Amino acid sequence: MSAQNDTQSGAGLAPGAGTLIDSVPVAGTLINGAYRVIGPLGEGAMGVVFLAEDQSLGRQVAVKFLRQNLLDESFRQRFAAEARAMARVSHPNVVQIHALGEHGGVPFFVMEFVEGQNLEQWLIGPGQPAAPDLALRILDGMCDGVAAIHAAGTVHRDLKPTNILLDAELRPRIADLGLAVLWREDQPNKREFVGTPAYMAPEIVFGDQFDPAHRSSADIYSLGCIAYELVTGEAPFFALGGAAETLLQHVTKEVRVPSSVCARSSPELDHAILRALAKDPTNRTPTVDALRRDFAAARRGLREPVRILVADDDAVSRRLVAVVLEHAFPGADVECAADGQQAVEAFDRSHPSVMLIDLRMPGLDGFQLTEFIRKKRDPSSSIPIIVLTAAAGPNERKRLSALGADGLLVKPVAAEEIVATVRRCLHERTSGASRPPTPLLHM
Repeated sequence: MSAQNDTQSGAGLAPGAGTLIDSVPVAGTLINGAYRVIGPLGEGAMGVVFLAEDQSLGRQVAVKFLRQNLLDESFRQRFAAEARAMARVSHPNVVQIHALGEHGGVPFFVMEFVEGQNLEQWLIGPGQPAAPDLALRILDGMCDGVAAIHAAGTVHRDLKPTNILLDAELRPRIADLGLAVLWREDQPNKREFVGTPAYMAPEIVFGDQFDPAHRSSADIYSLGCIAYELVTGEAPFFALGGAAETLLQHVTKEVRVPSSVCARSSPELDHAILRALAKDPTNRTPTVDALRRDFAAARRGLREPVRILVADDDAVSRRLVAVVLEHAFPGADVECAADGQQAVEAFDRSHPSVMLIDLRMPGLDGFQLTEFIRKKRDPSSSIPIIVLTAAAGPNERKRLSALGADGLLVKPVAAEEIVATVRRCLHERTSGASRPPTPLLHM
């Protein structure tokens, strides 16, 4: 817990302020014989937090008490559930919990004290907007922490800048799991309307659009909102009309491309953020790990593929290429086609990020398929086409280059070469990098 984690300052926690339990802990109070109160830290909707010293270990900790007006059984259970949710996760990017108990009949739990500030305070100060490299470093740690929360079978449900703590080195910690819920298989349809409007996923707003299978995807959307704010200095949606209008914007309004708000964003970073902010969770970045890879690729000036189309009439070769791509890009949808015509049909169902096609196929061969895609389906040549063949001479290379192919790989080809070629071609197509007049001659 940081020294200023919640939106209200610790000054509001003085005795007599009416926000706490009647016997408010004051400096020097010994809690359960183990934690001596130093002073107030902050408060939130559910609890109030004090800085204390662990008498046995000689370290500073944060002690969170449940508010006096929330002492009924349902809030006691939720308060304990927050502590247990935090205890299920052991990760350097998640605030650690040390103990759970009661003091004067009021529940409390003891957690790690993070000396620093929360992300909202940092953004209000010198961090708005963050330089892209620094933003991506902070986002990497956030994704690591949320991935650990998801791996523990829990979803956070209220990710926002005030719940991201930054230490002196700007290493992020995920905090405040007060709305977290354990995803129980015996309660697949359990749903609560919870969260913070500025960071709430569209599917949460309307119950008939909520699919429990995408429950953790709402955290990914919230991370996308935070990433947008980190990079641009602005929230993706904000309405002067209040929370209801903000929620409606999440559902109906298209978000502005980050680079149109802040020129320091790159096309690759735009892609990573906008993919996380897809309104339909089925089109959204599928996992937090995949989002972390998107951010890592953007940091290198690359773009991770979302959908890859492989066309090869040889079933063994087709499957081997698909396995390589699935392993290298686990967040991508890899679809296989047995010939050129099937490849066109798959293309029409959903445009791929990149195509890998065999040169010798029945029906539409690699030459014809490349020409057809460039003339009829992708005249702007935004989608890389990589051709694979068992043998090719200078004439084939020149012809493919003239048709608009981006790369030629001669079988057998190493997995590393396939992945490197996909990354290179994606970078060249999406960044607008100039291509040599006959790039295939140098493959």
